[in-house]
Amino acid sequence: MTTKPPSQDTLPLVDGLHTLERPQDDAPNTLLEPPDPGSDTWDPDRPASPEAPSRPVAAPGGFGADPDLPPPQDPPLRFTVLPRAGEPVTPTSPQPRYRLEQQLGRGGMGEVEAVLDNDIGRMVAVKRRRVGLEDAAGLARFADEIRTVGQLEHPNIVPIHDVGIDDLGRHYFVMKYVDGETLADIIRHLKAGDLETHARYGFEERMRVFRGMLEAVDFAHDAGILHRDLKPANVMVGEHGEVTVLDWGLARPLDPSQPEPQADPAAVGTPAESGERLSDTRAGQVLGTPAYMSPEQARGEPLDARSDIYSLCVMLHELVGLEHYLHDYQDSQAMITGVQEVEPKLLRLPRHAAQGQVPMDILWFVHAGMHKDREQRYPSTRAMLERLDERAEGRIPIQCHVTFTQRVLSELTRVAVRHPVAALAGYAVAGVTLAVALVGWAVS
Repeated sequence: MTTKPPSQDTLPLVDGLHTLERPQDDAPNTLLEPPDPGSDTWDPDRPASPEAPSRPVAAPGGFGADPDLPPPQDPPLRFTVLPRAGEPVTPTSPQPRYRLEQQLGRGGMGEVEAVLDNDIGRMVAVKRRRVGLEDAAGLARFADEIRTVGQLEHPNIVPIHDVGIDDLGRHYFVMKYVDGETLADIIRHLKAGDLETHARYGFEERMRVFRGMLEAVDFAHDAGILHRDLKPANVMVGEHGEVTVLDWGLARPLDPSQPEPQADPAAVGTPAESGERLSDTRAGQVLGTPAYMSPEQARGEPLDARSDIYSLCVMLHELVGLEHYLHDYQDSQAMITGVQEVEPKLLRLPRHAAQGQVPMDILWFVHAGMHKDREQRYPSTRAMLERLDERAEGRIPIQCHVTFTQRVLSELTRVAVRHPVAALAGYAVAGVTLAVALVGWAVS
């Protein structure tokens, strides 16, 4: 006999998120402990009843537990449902579905943990709101994030697998676990001169990573969604080079007629440092991360796709130059002012001791996306992708004497690849002509 899941009618709806009711058994004092199949009152074919009373279960540790808080009073249960090899196909030994492995990140509004899915046997990541932040507006924004990411099925956007409520009553969602490092970590290692990181992330590899970010954002823009919080900490690069854009909690529709997600009162405050998020949803106020926001975002103006473009180019500027253009600004308010007024030294980046000069065509590419006036930026992420396609084919715009040289060498290389015999003959003639000219100059 197999366990039947509760019907959809017996699942209570909590702000759009379903949670299973507790079976009626004497639950032992352990987190997400399954009911005793040997109990006289346990019937695996009986769906849970929403009217039935539930028993409290203490949570001394594990998924969702907090040693500084009292035991939860009414946590929902999540069990494994798949049998193990060698076990009978009966619900004789279910276990907690998720097992906490490590904390991945913790912020003012939520936290992310790595957990083991005991059913599928894989690592997944769980994001949940912190204790005390289950206000209606904050929960609505959290639900908006879940539904937003749920619309974005793309290789460079982390997918959502499940949603629920943990033993402390906090809403959470389960997403793909990316084993790798954030772009912020990569930039930090590059800046420190780590030889292994520099060997792995040359300029062309950095451009490949940037393209992955760009493709994710372009897909979101096509779906009518603006990210609004693009920064190195929200980009993961996996051990096999896969690029994933994370944290869509501040995303909103690109259509200005669509309403702004409700304000999260728990998120409003004064950040202590420039890397923290300034959050407020009312018109004329700041929403996003100061160091990477666009000038119009810093002014609290209505945004379009070009705001994300500015943020992307700030990240690329830092990735290739290894220095943020506002690195001297430590106060968050001063940084917001700097975002609006300070022109980055895009074409005069100092040479970093651990790497060579940044290719000039990359600097011009960044320059076109970091204009303070959004009318002068790339019109769309699609235009940026097309520009990168042209670059890959060697069609580099001539914007200075350096890019002229790059273009000439690129064209010569293209000719040599397509017509190797003719190119060899041409090079031979050019070589002979040059030799004759040098001899003539020497004799005279």
